[in-house]
Amino acid sequence: KAWCWQVLATANEELPERDYEPHTVTLDFLKQVARLSWSEDGPRLAREFLSKQGILFVVVAHLPKIYLDGAALRLGDGRPVIGLTLRHDRIDNFWFCLLHELAHVGRHMDNNEGEAFIDDLTLRRTEGGMADQKETQADEWAEESLIPKSVWETSAVRHQPTPMAVINLANALQVHPA
Repeated sequence: KAWCWQVLATANEELPERDYEPHTVTLDFLKQVARLSWSEDGPRLAREFLSKQGILFVVVAHLPKIYLDGAALRLGDGRPVIGLTLRHDRIDNFWFCLLHELAHVGRHMDNNEGEAFIDDLTLRRTEGGMADQKETQADEWAEESLIPKSVWETSAVRHQPTPMAVINLANALQVHPA
């Protein structure tokens, strides 16, 4: 809760000029964000892009012994807030977490299927347990926005994951090779 309150407090200090329009975050929207990963300044560009859509994006370090990657929250006025911890300081983790949390906004929060999603993306289905459908849906949109399933299934990377094959696929999709 303390981490979430800090995310919301930080977001309140950086309100965008534009209000958020519900149902803005679609799979196509996520694909636009994913393409920003191609740029060296991608994280900064993503923050600016989201702000122009009325979505707040903040980074707040995780607290010791609290294993969080990110959250999709709402301010009191209903604006969505994406918070990331950067617990795993890798560019692939950054982009997947950002897209995963945005997917929660588009698939769940805009449809009144939850007001907050707080994620540790290292946790997955436990043996004998049930997978959380909303988490699975957010993962699917994040994955599809980076590498569409139809492209992945016919990709050389799937069968021969060489560095050159990865770079060629990333260039074709205009996303970061990570």
